[in-house]
Amino acid sequence: MSSDLAGLDSLGAEISRRAAAAGVLAIWRCQERSVRRVLVRNGRAESTSAVSLGGHGIQVVNAEGYGALASRDDLRAEPALALLDRVIDVAARGRTLGLERVALPELRPEHSHLPAADPDSFVSIDLAQATRRLIELESEIRGRVSGVTVQVSYRAELDSWRIFRSDGSDVWFAMPRCTIGMRATSAGDGSRHGVSAVVFDSSPRLFDDEASVALYLKRSEAASRLARELPDAAPHPSGSSPLVIDYALAKGLAHEAFGHASEADSFRSSVLASEGRFRVGEEVGPEHVSIIDEPVEGDHAWQPFSANGLARERAVLVDHGKLSDGLSDPWSAVSGGVRLTAAARAESFHHAPQPRMTNIRIEVDDPLPAPGEFEGYGPEQVRDLLAGAGVFRRHPKIAYLSGYSGGQVNPATGDFVFHCKAIYDLSPDGVEFFKPAIFSGSMFGALQSIREAFGPLKLDAVGYCGKWGQSVPSSGGSHYFLVLDEHPTVRLGGR
Repeated sequence: MSSDLAGLDSLGAEISRRAAAAGVLAIWRCQERSVRRVLVRNGRAESTSAVSLGGHGIQVVNAEGYGALASRDDLRAEPALALLDRVIDVAARGRTLGLERVALPELRPEHSHLPAADPDSFVSIDLAQATRRLIELESEIRGRVSGVTVQVSYRAELDSWRIFRSDGSDVWFAMPRCTIGMRATSAGDGSRHGVSAVVFDSSPRLFDDEASVALYLKRSEAASRLARELPDAAPHPSGSSPLVIDYALAKGLAHEAFGHASEADSFRSSVLASEGRFRVGEEVGPEHVSIIDEPVEGDHAWQPFSANGLARERAVLVDHGKLSDGLSDPWSAVSGGVRLTAAARAESFHHAPQPRMTNIRIEVDDPLPAPGEFEGYGPEQVRDLLAGAGVFRRHPKIAYLSGYSGGQVNPATGDFVFHCKAIYDLSPDGVEFFKPAIFSGSMFGALQSIREAFGPLKLDAVGYCGKWGQSVPSSGGSHYFLVLDEHPTVRLGGR
């Protein structure tokens, strides 16, 4: 695969020259994306697809602060230059059109080329071979656990960007994202429950990688057994109680509750801001708790540069209990009262960039040990961890919320509603199993109630995040387990 992005030097230089001559800041975003998908159910391919796309978007901001954005589904020179002229003209008529003015930022030029090391490995994937491998994996999962229906999936995506700015910047980077996933659904006549599992890697051959497949089968078996058992579980009583949450649910709490509220384009309504400015330095949690967002190389959501061609910064949203950084871009940092963290992302060249998260996590100072791998911890092993640390002397019974199945938060109020995969009541006397229930409350109450953590950081909770019609990969986590003391603003649903 010969990338069209490699041959854009002269066109990028000409766009930058014309923009500078017109007195505007221009950002030219060029993208190529290759996506291969396979979905298998009942021993056969339900769907396969191979999609490749490419094009560019031109954004300009003039000296008066008026901006415009337009895009094309190709990378040809003549139409690109004509599009630049039209976008400059639209921005010049910004006052007449009633556009909102923005401050023209001062940006440091960036120069970095990090193209894909092996782009051919993505476009040359043999989908028939991938399908046969997924059928084998589906058969292996069904052989391990009966009584469930299983759907398995594969996705390999190479997302490449080259971004020019009229200040001379030229940034080129590629983001490989590959997953094998499964969903097991209980097949009984009563209530039906679906439980998912996923493994990611940067290699499109992860379905042949021994370690990846072993982890995938282990997670898939656990998800299948849980899906089979859930219909017979009792509902959990409602009310406030001490909790244990795993790293996946902790990622959901960090992402949905604090991450979105820390995005600087939402500060007009965010519960973490006053009069449009982030409340830097305000205490929102205990001193031993921090929330951090940053790109992690090789991660599902890794993005080393923003969609504006700036090196993405590590953002400490909550620094030992106090608000610190916001997730900002050049147009929101100053007005939001936060430093520029270059957090802008865009789903495609058609879209306007927005401040977004990459890999977000909750970190707790001095976590307690949790030996071994996370997958070795069932509810009994979690109970043993708590008992060994003396947690039951403080709380005779603790509800363990396992897994994360989505949720939502109102960034204006900080109220959240999350869903877990299962609940286990843990006590010195044993373990009780319950259906999942709504985990809801105030994000401040949840953060304030974090008492201790067990195990190292685990950051491979992956998914996709939607905001204003744009979907981008997300990831993150925390320590293996977090213990939350009972708090009146945080509760479980149920009977």
